[in-house]
Amino acid sequence: MPERMESVKLQIQIPKTLKEKLEERAKETGVTLNQYLMFLMVNAVDKGHE
Repeated sequence: MPERMESVKLQIQIPKTLKEKLEERAKETGVTLNQYLMFLMVNAVDKGHE
């Protein structure tokens, strides 16, 4: 059975308009806002290691 990764909560402040745009992109992609933000962050970190 694969190990479950430990998670933590991260709270940030962003402009309301940015949140609305991110929510719309997440909806278009068919995922939750949390899933979409995780995708963006993982890709940003991975690009930094190329």
